[in-house]
Amino acid sequence: MRCFRILPLLLACLLTLTACSKQTAPVQDPSPDALTLFDCGGLQAALPSGYLDLLHIERNAGTADGQTFLLSVYEKASYDYAQSEYGETGGFLFGLMALDQAAFEQFIGSDGSGIDIFAADGQRYYAYTYPTDVQYLRPDGELDTESEDWKLWEKLNEIGPSVREDFLTRNQLQTFSIQDLASQPFALDETHVCLRYYPYFLRDGDTRIYYNLLLSQPARQGEGGVWAVERWINEFGIQALYFPDSGRPAAEYYADLQAESGNHPELLTPFGAAAVFVSEYFGHETAEDSFEWVSELDQEYMERNQRLQKIVLDLIAGRNVDPLALLDCAGDTTADNWGVLGRSLYGSDWFQPLMQAIASAAVGGEQARRDRNMMSFYLAVQDAETDFRTPLQSVLSRQNEADPDAFLTALADFTAEENAVLGAAVGDIGNRGAE
Repeated sequence: MRCFRILPLLLACLLTLTACSKQTAPVQDPSPDALTLFDCGGLQAALPSGYLDLLHIERNAGTADGQTFLLSVYEKASYDYAQSEYGETGGFLFGLMALDQAAFEQFIGSDGSGIDIFAADGQRYYAYTYPTDVQYLRPDGELDTESEDWKLWEKLNEIGPSVREDFLTRNQLQTFSIQDLASQPFALDETHVCLRYYPYFLRDGDTRIYYNLLLSQPARQGEGGVWAVERWINEFGIQALYFPDSGRPAAEYYADLQAESGNHPELLTPFGAAAVFVSEYFGHETAEDSFEWVSELDQEYMERNQRLQKIVLDLIAGRNVDPLALLDCAGDTTADNWGVLGRSLYGSDWFQPLMQAIASAAVGGEQARRDRNMMSFYLAVQDAETDFRTPLQSVLSRQNEADPDAFLTALADFTAEENAVLGAAVGDIGNRGAE
């Protein structure tokens, strides 16, 4: 079983904003790299001196919602044109921004486009910002990628990453990665639990698709402590950290919630807290059986879902899929995984490409392996709403005729009850067909 991590420091520390210091004039760096240093709220950013005439630079633009804008760098020609023609900014190349704890937590819950948090100093987090579209603007509206003007634009776009790395080391900041935090272990115990949430249970009783909700007691551990979802993991293993959208650090929010726990008795149990989370986050109604307490994460369930969907999407797109890899995947997949696939690709034409590829892969080298996987596939979809059985019966019969000995070898790996099901599907097992 793989382990997941919660973020204890995020909930334990209340960070304070550092006020922006007043701007000072650029200071020439005596290094041979010809850099010019800019004061950015008490920190220093170094830009190549040779390009300064081509840049529009804004520093210490203020703080909003816990985000302090330290530095924004634009290509001057595009910026000036956008200002004169539209009264807006253009030519954005990159920026540097500081976030307090609350802003950082809300960033984690966002799509994160155009922002990469790369450093921390124990008080704030630092982000590198970048455009998500082309910011190049010229009066004629043309973009000639062979022109000297465009080549210069590309050189200016190469400045940002080096400024970012220099900012990290020059200001003695700590390298920071959200992915590193997400990989820290979440040990299931009395104060850290996992609940499966079945999102379709209330609609039609379906328990094949489920999310994992990881909960802990962030303010007080043990009896009387409120519970909260720290993160949730979908059916494909994609996890999302969760922080309440309160405008305050989560640690402060949960401390106040704990103090008022008498007003929130539903949060004193994992199931009650999970129901509140699902209602607020997904907008779903739930029932008691919408949740199930589990002692560990079924990592294989999520990995099988990932693998199966990737292969089927490749088949839909007409990409080549290794026949044995396809059969290995089909043979390893459970009824729950097929249910997930059907729900996730509902409305798309996935069934015919899959079954055609399965039929093509049925006979070949390592025949017993192919047979075994096909048998497992057939047994897994016995109760499926989609009619897998009819085409698979034909495939199994063809495998039996192609190499009866390999077919019998594969059958030996299944129980007597399973052999009966497979025998009913094929008919005369061991028949070599017309000689």
